[in-house]
Amino acid sequence: MNMHKKRIARRGAAFVCAFGVALSAMPVHAAEVKSLEDKTSNLQSQLEGINQDLVTLSNKIAETEAEIEESNNEVYRLEASLQISRNNEEKQYETMKTRIKYMYENGSETMITMLFTADSMGDFLNKAEFIQNITDYDKEMLENMMEIRQGIETQEEDLKSQQQELTDLQSQLNTEQQNLQAKAAATSTDLATVNAQLQAAREAQAKQEEEAQKKAQEEAAKQASASTGNNTSGSSSNNNSSSKPSNSGSNNNSGSSSSNGKYNIPSGGLTPSKGRIWFNGHTETYYSQKVLPGTGLNIPGRHIASDGTIRDKDGYIVLASDDYPKGTVVETSLGAGKVYDSGSGKGNIDLYTDW
Repeated sequence: MNMHKKRIARRGAAFVCAFGVALSAMPVHAAEVKSLEDKTSNLQSQLEGINQDLVTLSNKIAETEAEIEESNNEVYRLEASLQISRNNEEKQYETMKTRIKYMYENGSETMITMLFTADSMGDFLNKAEFIQNITDYDKEMLENMMEIRQGIETQEEDLKSQQQELTDLQSQLNTEQQNLQAKAAATSTDLATVNAQLQAAREAQAKQEEEAQKKAQEEAAKQASASTGNNTSGSSSNNNSSSKPSNSGSNNNSGSSSSNGKYNIPSGGLTPSKGRIWFNGHTETYYSQKVLPGTGLNIPGRHIASDGTIRDKDGYIVLASDDYPKGTVVETSLGAGKVYDSGSGKGNIDLYTDW
């Protein structure tokens, strides 16, 4: 029994030494993985900030459009008021011309006769005041009409100037929106590239760890066999036991994705059996083209990816969102996607799939 325990101890010590040697010889990938993880986190933060800026900018564009519409309605109202004022001014002017023409054609004798036929001095003064009032009334009405018309014209000019400023602002905001959308698309592309590099680095690291472990087991088996005087049965036992950790490592690697019929869906994200998850500040669900064909959506290059998601010509997952404008690129648990539809509900994103 004591000899058996000693053999086990020697095998364990040999395995530890061999595994340490294998690890020291293996290229270090941990720093690369950490660096790529940091890049991924930074790019995700940048993308979230850009998308938030897009939402804010879209709201500002909507407010500007409402102000332009309100300004247009006010201009229409002022133009109608200006036309009425011009018509009244024209009527008053025609009335005054008719009265002057009458006085000219009948001469001033009519006025003199009216004054000298007064019954008394009070009557004379009343008639003289009446004649003066007619003249003053015409002059005052005409000046008032002109003043109203000029005021309306000034308001109309001010509004049209304001309209031009709003139109210029709208053009500027649209340009900013296009630039942000281009920046979001570029950031999403960078994020997808870094994610692919990170996945490759993790797979390489896992593969080398598995190879190092296997090599350490083989070396430990050789050393244990040599230390027991080349005992055949012991060697066989060591060789058999050395295969188990390798199989265990293989099982760990196979857990990186889940099979769903003909599709290979990465683990940790949305799946048919895990139909609602929390990711990146929002919930995610999926809607299947088997239930909702989506024939009304204009999706260029529409195709089914290896994970069963519906994607466009650029490889973006087709999304539905009520939080982002159409065309916005958003990072999901299964990769970068682009918003093509709405109706998902606030705080939730729908991924279009063939599940």
